[in-house]
Amino acid sequence: MEKLDVLERIRHSCAHVLAQAVLKFYPNARLGIGPAIENGFYYDFGKISLTEQDLFRIEKEMRDIVSKNLPFKKELWTQSRAKAYFQKQKQPFKLELIKDLKKSKVGMVSTGNVFLDLCRGGHVKNTSELPLDAFKLTKVAGAYWKGDEKREQLVRIYGVAFRTKEDLTKHLAMLEEAKKRDHRKLGQELDLFTFSELVGPGLPLWTPKGTVIREELEKFAKETEEKWGYKRIATPHIGKEELFKTSGHLPYYKDDMFPEMDIQDSEGVKTNRYYLKAMNCPITMAMFGQKPHSYREFPVRLAEYGTVYRYERAGVLSGLLRLRGFTQNDAHIFCREDQLEEEFVQVMKLHEYYYRDVFGLKDYYVRLSLRDKTKKDKFGGNDLIWKRAESIIRSAIKKSGVPFQEAVGEASFYGPKADFQIKSAVGREETASTNQIDFIMPARFGLKYTGPDGKEHPVAVIHRAPLGSHERFIGFLIEHYAGAFPVWLAPVQVVIIPVSEKFNTYGDSVREKLEGENIRVETSDANETLGKRIREGEMQKIPCLLVVGEKEQQNKTVSLRRRGNKEVKEMGIEMFLSGIAEEIKLRLS
Repeated sequence: MEKLDVLERIRHSCAHVLAQAVLKFYPNARLGIGPAIENGFYYDFGKISLTEQDLFRIEKEMRDIVSKNLPFKKELWTQSRAKAYFQKQKQPFKLELIKDLKKSKVGMVSTGNVFLDLCRGGHVKNTSELPLDAFKLTKVAGAYWKGDEKREQLVRIYGVAFRTKEDLTKHLAMLEEAKKRDHRKLGQELDLFTFSELVGPGLPLWTPKGTVIREELEKFAKETEEKWGYKRIATPHIGKEELFKTSGHLPYYKDDMFPEMDIQDSEGVKTNRYYLKAMNCPITMAMFGQKPHSYREFPVRLAEYGTVYRYERAGVLSGLLRLRGFTQNDAHIFCREDQLEEEFVQVMKLHEYYYRDVFGLKDYYVRLSLRDKTKKDKFGGNDLIWKRAESIIRSAIKKSGVPFQEAVGEASFYGPKADFQIKSAVGREETASTNQIDFIMPARFGLKYTGPDGKEHPVAVIHRAPLGSHERFIGFLIEHYAGAFPVWLAPVQVVIIPVSEKFNTYGDSVREKLEGENIRVETSDANETLGKRIREGEMQKIPCLLVVGEKEQQNKTVSLRRRGNKEVKEMGIEMFLSGIAEEIKLRLS
């Protein structure tokens, strides 16, 4: 049996207690699965209907069960005996799981001889070990049986569990903070992006304010990567079927691509099949292969902000974090094999510059995803190619000094990858970017270079995208900053607030000076009270509020209110301008 720590055992046990409690109120419920997960547990149920208002009584029943000091006991049953039991209990999902196990004996875990469930184990010895005040049911959600949207839709009840009440209280406070920072909520409140049913789910529409953030982020990345030796390219949004067969994405990735389009390219010529691109690399590979290359020109670093389209199922779409159309901060580094390690080290350093130095992110690590050698049918190439690629990428990550963990079986089909995992301000872990070493795809495209020996040699490629999906990264930043963007990224950097209408003319003159220095500035309508306009500016998280009245007009000054600071400072317009311009230039966070 898998070894579990105490907290995992507590959470797994809570899932069983949850199922037992639900059966009391819904005796005909169909039991799905109930694993321990990060911070808690869940259990899936069929044939029931409930809302979050029902969680209170279920949670109360769970506490009653826990207080009875019931032992957990595991036994091994024959398949036939387990099947007979669950047939009698009318539990079809359990019968399907037994069939999937293909074992002569299966685990059955009882809770005080009251509740019996199919389970491999991993529980506390007795419900008395479950702290009564350190678990809580949190929400109700929908889920499909086995994650298949063609199967029955189930009700999933989530809960959290910890060892102490203090840990639970801290976690619940973090969840409340997460709600406040939710990028979907803030995106609407700050008028950054929206979605339209007429356009389609998973396809964000960026408002003028949101577009400012997109363009500032893209401008910054382009300037940075030019300094780091990248050349920019642009590629189309669609390509022929043969392109994606050559790359290896078809047929293996077809389910994640939008349906094909049959197009006649010219009169009297056969119809060709096209696809919306789900990734940028095949077209970049084809572009690179259009002319011969010499060893002297390497490395060649080709970067683009490329928009891609993936057919994500409706159930997994989530704000800006999971979309059907998004733009990647992408690049492909074509190089000789002897250059791979140093180039990958530089990729790691570029990531650290972005995350640590610019955005102030300190909590991150790399997940090194490797091939599962027992499932070679899921990965291209041969053992020698994979051994070389994994050795180089592991060595480069070690040299970079970035902490990493290995994950077997999570590599791409064409090579190992290094995913940068970063934590948000509320502790949620996100994959910010994916970086890969690839010998396989360039070989499929026949990419070669002429070496100093006059012979042809294979080209190696690094795939990298430090800011990942533009949309996902902005969603992360919205939550990281709680919508209070640093000045250089803020859609509106300054709002001028005239005390009354008679100071509008002076306010306009201040605005003209700021606009002349390319500061993003608006003027607040003087029809509302001064207090209300200041509060509105604070709610919109504007970095700088400039109040102008009689004193400021006479002194040719402004009264500055910085976001998050109640102190009001009167200063000359030129002093304010020089300060904010320097802040924007340095892109301070």
